[in-house]
Amino acid sequence: MNRLVIGIGSNSADREWQINNAIKWIKDVFSNVKISSIYETRAQNGKDSDYLNLVMRVDTNESIEETSKLLKRYEAICGRTPASKLAGVIPIDIDIVVWNEEVLRPKELNYPYFSRGYHELIACGDIKVE
Repeated sequence: MNRLVIGIGSNSADREWQINNAIKWIKDVFSNVKISSIYETRAQNGKDSDYLNLVMRVDTNESIEETSKLLKRYEAICGRTPASKLAGVIPIDIDIVVWNEEVLRPKELNYPYFSRGYHELIACGDIKVE
């Protein structure tokens, strides 16, 4: 079993729907799901629309490659395209930040869009930090 921590965000006009839909989908696809609160953050670049974000800890039997492909397919189904990204509109963004306790995206740990939810899950005991 592989354990991962993912960051999820949306800044599209339907961002609340996108976030709630992603939560439902992830609960259907993954097991042992733990979820932070949903919170608003400013766009990292300071110019795009504000995001709704959350962090989830989930388990899967799939490899990291298969899991990444699955998440990217879901993003595309939700309308994430190179053109939408260029326009600064992200219907849904799902990133694997931690895989089996290995931090894959260390910068994310310090960004408010990820760190807030991550620390909530740590405080609840849903993520163990060695």
